[in-house]
Amino acid sequence: MAKLNFAVIGNPINHSLSPAIHKYFASQFNLNDFVYDKIETTQDNLGKTIEAFFSCGGKGLNITIPFKIHAFNICHLLDTSAIQCGSVNTLMSESNKIKGFNTDGIGFLDDLNQKGIEYNNSNILIIGAGGSAMSIISSILQKSKKSNISVFNRTKINAENLIKLFNNNKLNLHDHDTCYDLVVNTTPISMSEEKINLPNKLIRSKTICYDLFYNSKRTSFQSWAYDNGAERCYDGLGMLIQQAKHSFTIWNNLTPEINGLEDKLRKL
Repeated sequence: MAKLNFAVIGNPINHSLSPAIHKYFASQFNLNDFVYDKIETTQDNLGKTIEAFFSCGGKGLNITIPFKIHAFNICHLLDTSAIQCGSVNTLMSESNKIKGFNTDGIGFLDDLNQKGIEYNNSNILIIGAGGSAMSIISSILQKSKKSNISVFNRTKINAENLIKLFNNNKLNLHDHDTCYDLVVNTTPISMSEEKINLPNKLIRSKTICYDLFYNSKRTSFQSWAYDNGAERCYDGLGMLIQQAKHSFTIWNNLTPEINGLEDKLRKL
């Protein structure tokens, strides 16, 4: 029987828990020939890496930082989920053409629901203006008509371009006088050793923070959030699991169970 080859592409990639997640999903359906690898590449070689993977019989790819927007531009076909946010995190081959999807946004909202975090009728701050920010903003705008979303990015012009892309009056630049109910970090600041330098007064006593990145201990953004008075701050492991569930379903037409998986992964 031919192997079912899947992988995640990123840079860096060694830290990724995606192989463990997808192999756990595969075990639920006795997919004994399921293989899921990590692939590190560069922006210049991304297209060739993706093409080589599918040319060699690959079934599906996940795309992670920093390639989600670049991979979007490589795709021949795009699902509505990708078109709506301008980035992809899931690829498959369809009629010898590469089709892109984005499961980040719905995975993020699934994890908020799982954790009982209210995002309707809320003031939400998105830190960052890359592919993950685009997907999360897209999903919130679709699911919540009453929430106001602000964007803060170190390079202001990128935040302004992101806002223009969506052209929605519920989406604006960060205002220094605004306090937020939910603050979401989509940038890789937790993966570097740089000191976190964000505007003051983002957080009030009941603010919930969320870092898309994850660590066996607190991420640096989590530490910053608690130091600045956040009530709760979650890392992105729950979102990683939820978006992976949707990717797995797209590739295999099978929906895995995720109950208890987050606790299992935290013990690895």
